[in-house]
Amino acid sequence: MKRKKLMLIAIVVSLAALAICLVVLLVPKKNSNYITKGLAYKMVALLEADKDVIDATSNYFDEDDPKWYEKYMNYLYANGLMDMECNKPDKEVGDEKFTYADLKFYLKAKEVNVKDVSEFTGVDIDKAKNKTVVSRTDFMEIYDYLVAVYGSEEGVHAVNFVLCGTPANIEGAKQWTAYTSVGEYGFEGLAIDRYMDNEVLAYVRGNEIVSIVLKISDEITYHNAWLLKGEKNELVAYIGNAKRTFIVNELAENFDKVIGDISLANQKVTGVVLKPDTISGKVLMMDKEKVEIEGYGELLLEENFRVYKNYGVIEEKSVKDILVGYDLTDFVVAGDKICAAVISRDLRADNIRVMIMSTGFTSLFHERVSLTGTGDFSVKYGEEVKYYKAGDIVDIYDGSELLESGRIIVEPDNNTEQITILSVEKSYGNPSYSGKIEVSKSADGLIIINDIPLEEYLYAVVPSEMPASFGVEALKVQSVCARSYAYIQLLGNAYGRYGAHVDDSTNFQVYNNSKTSEAATQAVRETYGQVVAYNNSPISTYYYSTSSGVSSDATVWGNTSSAMPYLVNKKINSNNKYVDLSNNESFKKYIMSTDEMDFDYGYPYYRWNVTMTLDELSESINNSIFARYCATPKNILVKQNNGWVSKEIRSIGKLLKIEVTKRTQSGCVKEIIFYGTENTVKVSHELGLRYLLNVGENELKLFNGNSQTSKMLPSAFCYFEPVMEDGAITGYTITGGGYGHGIGMSQNAVANMVKFGMTYDDILQFFYQGTELMNVYSE
Repeated sequence: MKRKKLMLIAIVVSLAALAICLVVLLVPKKNSNYITKGLAYKMVALLEADKDVIDATSNYFDEDDPKWYEKYMNYLYANGLMDMECNKPDKEVGDEKFTYADLKFYLKAKEVNVKDVSEFTGVDIDKAKNKTVVSRTDFMEIYDYLVAVYGSEEGVHAVNFVLCGTPANIEGAKQWTAYTSVGEYGFEGLAIDRYMDNEVLAYVRGNEIVSIVLKISDEITYHNAWLLKGEKNELVAYIGNAKRTFIVNELAENFDKVIGDISLANQKVTGVVLKPDTISGKVLMMDKEKVEIEGYGELLLEENFRVYKNYGVIEEKSVKDILVGYDLTDFVVAGDKICAAVISRDLRADNIRVMIMSTGFTSLFHERVSLTGTGDFSVKYGEEVKYYKAGDIVDIYDGSELLESGRIIVEPDNNTEQITILSVEKSYGNPSYSGKIEVSKSADGLIIINDIPLEEYLYAVVPSEMPASFGVEALKVQSVCARSYAYIQLLGNAYGRYGAHVDDSTNFQVYNNSKTSEAATQAVRETYGQVVAYNNSPISTYYYSTSSGVSSDATVWGNTSSAMPYLVNKKINSNNKYVDLSNNESFKKYIMSTDEMDFDYGYPYYRWNVTMTLDELSESINNSIFARYCATPKNILVKQNNGWVSKEIRSIGKLLKIEVTKRTQSGCVKEIIFYGTENTVKVSHELGLRYLLNVGENELKLFNGNSQTSKMLPSAFCYFEPVMEDGAITGYTITGGGYGHGIGMSQNAVANMVKFGMTYDDILQFFYQGTELMNVYSE
């Protein structure tokens, strides 16, 4: 292992030697012999953490006049990686020269063996005087060594790209944004415009350029650009999202709105190749390697595949923006591959593709699929079609001849009949589905997709999400919310690689887990096509089971309240008052009381409490802390020296104390600290907190007097009261209210709101303030 690391270092250092020779030629003379502290701070800080973590954990000295390098400087100081005494962070140090005193302090704090660094770079760090300025050449060689040892695909690593544009030559470009052949990057504090239309090697972390290492070539080709116009001596093109105008020798022909390649040498156009051939059809599956188009089968994507939207505002999109189940895209063919896709038509979302999970929602994949029809049905595979009678059973498995031609499509002969899947069970038995059932093979198993009209999908969602006993008016609220949510998820295209939009579980909306009901179907029909919209755009209508009597804005999830202004903090009762429960004392007073005017009053989860010992809490936290870190590392921060860092953690040891440090205005815990014998951890985001606190076998006492167990805390609207014995904390009683995230509509509240005489549109405007209803099927 050690030998491999040394070989890697040797390779990187050899590359660095070439890099430095070129960099010295490229860097302006005034910067050729030193590196500023600001740039050095950025480079070493990004070795330690992602930029968004640094942004979240560092403050500016002067919010009105922030310096770009301060966040990096403060992060290093806070984590003991730079000497605050030598660098006085209260003055402008970013343009000062980085010295060996700074370098030695960092290497020592990071516990780097200086002799190893010197041996592999040729830079004698120990002999250098502290006040001596580190040359740019030496710093870059040392940084190459650090990247070789500490870098990774998730951390700092090398990337090749062509620089396509910056704010200096792209009108309306975002500040510190570089447009490249592999996407957009930040380049805070760097001067990179001299590399325009050049292929370069750069160090990056996440979406931030750490430094440009070297220029590789000034002979480049922009593959599969969107050529807006070519006329005489001018070419206007979109290179990604960068709109560029090139002066060229007289073109052989005029053209517009076509995909093509642009070749340049020394920043001058040397050739243009047009790619006019296109095909189109319903997209059945889309991932980063291939696309399946109805009538064409599976086609491979070219290495430089690009996606553009060419109506409205022209912009580059990604694979996930190509909606499966729809014919909205023209695919550009070059040779035997697809080189680009142009989304040229707007969406009329009337169908949705649902992935059917296995029994108990345990997996997206199936070992075997058995199905039949409530009426006569057909099975299409390749060019073949087989016809079956009602009740005939079709069995599909890996190796089945039906799968040899690819996707299987099962469809009832009459649209009043359904296909029943015998190999899956729901709460009421084997489920039956309207629309088409598709079965395809993946590396993980068989995939079942139900391609169904959106309205018919809702017939089976609404009764699975809200009891029919709530009545038609309440179900109309649920219908509009479910349609709005489905529409947004459809656009999100999360399962495009499998050929679906959503699955049938709580990951999205529960689908067909309960039998359809006349009341739910009536509610869907009476709200046909209606979604909740803000400023004429459909919104995500978040909903949950039960509130504690208040609703929350989007700050629960770390967003600003202005990000989703239709979600507000207020009481969920007829008084409709705004609340401020942001400090622990006001929230404690609130949660320890009840209000019979609250629309959720009387439901079991309106109030609840559970008592857990420190040992039980420790076990729960330690069992889940690593999984939560892997899921959302920026929401799990570990105390280190005088600051907080995002790093892998598997245990806090034994819990000593819990401290809620931030609440939203609605009282939801926004930030909490767990003090342990091994680690102190700060947790942000309500879902992370709820997962960490597994109630387990402890008795969760509900408002109606009943009790039950729970795998996670019902909500983050809770207060922690220490249990004391002989002056020491031995556990906590957690008192809370509500079930779910608390954002948007409380489903149980809706039932009582209807009893108060409110109509479905009144209720929707109550929960989603300032919104209106719009019909997504209207032309």
